[in-house]
Amino acid sequence: MPLSVVATITAKPEFADAVRQALLAVVPPSQAEAGCIQYDLHLARDNPARFVMIERWQDDATLDRHMASTHFAALGAALDGKVVGVDINRLDLLS
Repeated sequence: MPLSVVATITAKPEFADAVRQALLAVVPPSQAEAGCIQYDLHLARDNPARFVMIERWQDDATLDRHMASTHFAALGAALDGKVVGVDINRLDLLS
C-alpha cells in the first residue's frame, strides 16, 4: 500500500544555505530509487530556513530501503549540527 511522508527540516539560520544544498543533493538519487513515486523539496514561504520534503513511496519496504541508502546516510551526516529540528510524518492515503 502506498504511503506518504512529509518531513519538515528546520535549519539553524546560519546554515540554511548548506542545509538547502544537502537536501537538494539527495533529491535525484532518491527519485531514481525503485518504489519512489514522489520526492520533492519545498521551501516554506514564511521561513527561509524551513524545508519540507514531500514523498510518496510504493510501500513501507521501499521507504525502509531509502532510509538505509548511502545517500540518505550522507544526508544525515551533512545535516549534523546544522538543524534545529526534523519532524517526520508517515501518512496513509484516505481518499
